[in-house]
Amino acid sequence: MVPRRRKTPSILIPTANFFDMLPTMDQDTLLDTRIASLFPDMSRSQKELARFILDNGLFVAYASAAELGGKVGVSAATVVRFCQILGYEGYPELQNAVRASLPTYVNKVQQIEQGRGIPDKQHLAERVFGLDIQNLTRTRESLDQERFWAAVAALGKASDILVVGGGTSAGTALYLAHSLKVMGLEARAVLDGGIPLALELVRLKPTSVFIGISVWRYVAETIHAMEQAASRGATRIAITDSIVSPLAQRADYAFQVATDGAAHALSLTGAVALINAFIAALSFERPAQTTRALQEVDAAYRTGKLLATE
Repeated sequence: MVPRRRKTPSILIPTANFFDMLPTMDQDTLLDTRIASLFPDMSRSQKELARFILDNGLFVAYASAAELGGKVGVSAATVVRFCQILGYEGYPELQNAVRASLPTYVNKVQQIEQGRGIPDKQHLAERVFGLDIQNLTRTRESLDQERFWAAVAALGKASDILVVGGGTSAGTALYLAHSLKVMGLEARAVLDGGIPLALELVRLKPTSVFIGISVWRYVAETIHAMEQAASRGATRIAITDSIVSPLAQRADYAFQVATDGAAHALSLTGAVALINAFIAALSFERPAQTTRALQEVDAAYRTGKLLATE
């Protein structure tokens, strides 16, 4: 089942012009939602076209149908038909949807350089917190409960857990692995590729769980690691920003998080909240094991005099 986004409830903010600073978008007609709902039945060329559109919004916003088709090896007529499959009258209507979904990283940088779209200092914090409230709401609404609890069950019975995330996603990967380890689970994180990642991948087995975290500019090594995990029979969980991302398509359980940011960087608030939900669920599912592990960690901290004192 592909999660659908519903309309975000109104957020009460005391500043009248706060909403003027937020991107306006109808959650029921977002381009990625339309693509996600039809993606399983698309042909191979249509899937390549869909991925290119989602990953290269700034290019699509200003390229012709022929130029877009040339990027994935299809004709302009195929691009137009693809737009119609998605429910648009033609290519210009899809471009309008893409432009509405911007900014991307590049567009953000251009705005900063040119001084456009930047709120005054008085409202900057409100914009950032408001966007993260929306990210939390959208992430919560896209969460499929059946898939969530199936992933929790897989984590709870795993012999070991490997969490991989590079670049922007490295911090969330480290936080997740640390939280799982504190709870007594055999978890480890790899934040870089190369030999360290290769050594960890060869340890995976059918009783292992692999968690890949990657958003927007999907890190190639994380995707390749997911493929290696599949070849070794490990259960695979993806945390990403699109249900049709390359990472999501290679996972047994894929979870979509909203990542809208106010400046050049993406927001990982939604990803952290999802991780917190996993940690809470595992704690309640394994209360005795979690309590024992936390007591052992606390004792180790005190014995090693690792805690600050007055």
